[in-house]
Amino acid sequence: MRSNYCRTCPIRDVALCRALPTSALAELSRMAWRRHVRAGSPIFSNGAEGGIVANIVSGAVRLSRSLGDGRTQIVGLQFPPEFIGRPFAENGTIVAEAATDVELCCFSKPQFEGLLRAHRGMQELLIQRMLQDLDHAREWMLLLGRKTALERVATLLLLCAEKMRGSNCGEESVADQLTFDLPLSRTEMAEYLGLTLETVSRMLKTLAQAGIIAIHRGRGMTILDPQELRRRAEMVTA
Repeated sequence: MRSNYCRTCPIRDVALCRALPTSALAELSRMAWRRHVRAGSPIFSNGAEGGIVANIVSGAVRLSRSLGDGRTQIVGLQFPPEFIGRPFAENGTIVAEAATDVELCCFSKPQFEGLLRAHRGMQELLIQRMLQDLDHAREWMLLLGRKTALERVATLLLLCAEKMRGSNCGEESVADQLTFDLPLSRTEMAEYLGLTLETVSRMLKTLAQAGIIAIHRGRGMTILDPQELRRRAEMVTA
């Protein structure tokens, strides 16, 4: 059932919708509906979006690409308040799955495209987000091509921690101790980072023995020393 989600939405001030004037909120609320997806379930299969786009309200989304022989590669992670779907474009080749339990704010693609046409500020914000995604993809190419195994694992932990902080939706860097659940299994981390499972486990153990992180049951993780983790990821400039 659709409702006036916009006025109480936890990502209202950081999502694409923030570019809309207050007068457009009623129209947006009439268009929107919430969808909950359990961890491990597909959101968009084989790029087939079914005419839907969405903002991520909570949880983490795993993006992957499959080869003809069935091999699959994780190519990205998305968190609140990021946007999934391809307005003004045909379906792509990326499979979007819920890495954790996910809540989405969904829109019909044609209706959403109409809003974009009517509100230039929303168009500009979407372009900014797309450019940020491109920058992130280039940074990840650097990580896979040049960083050591320890730097890759440290970088991924920082990414997850910063994106899963909650109310600020990753807009601030990790400065204090933070406990969270990793959105990827050890095997998925290895796939995403281009490493072996054994290497990922060894790097996590190294960070834990150094007192930088604490590893809990399941996927639980506490970053004990964010500054040192950032240094190990070589993300501190001289």
